[in-house]
Amino acid sequence: MNRTCPACSARLDPQASTCPQCGTTLAAGGANQTTEAGAMDQAIRNTAVAAHLSTFAGLIVPFGSVIGPLAVWLTRRHRAPFIDQAGREALNFGITIAIYGTVVLVAALMLVGIPFLIVGVVAWVVLASLAAAKASQGQIYRYPLTLRLIR
Repeated sequence: MNRTCPACSARLDPQASTCPQCGTTLAAGGANQTTEAGAMDQAIRNTAVAAHLSTFAGLIVPFGSVIGPLAVWLTRRHRAPFIDQAGREALNFGITIAIYGTVVLVAALMLVGIPFLIVGVVAWVVLASLAAAKASQGQIYRYPLTLRLIR
């Protein structure tokens, strides 16, 4: 009989007590956890969503794309491996956005980078929204073209 994680639908070993993909704690005996544990799983996923969406702080505050995910990751990373992974990924994405954004902004000031600035902001919104949607489903998301500075 195939066993799957209730949070991310990953395939599990029959003896697994935690999901190797998202870190969800599973009930003993092959049964999934009760609704109390399901609420905890939802809280973990919501925190991961907040980590990804906090990159949008960069649209309001300079370097907010780094500060937002950093705050979520530092305060919540010890609660679950899924939060730790999502927070690190969002922080790396925020740092990458800050670096790319600074370069493109300088180019935009010279009027040659305006199209790149527009494409960059659209890509930022799409990628962060996609990552938040995946996190709400309990799935791990890795941003493309992201510098992995925090491991």
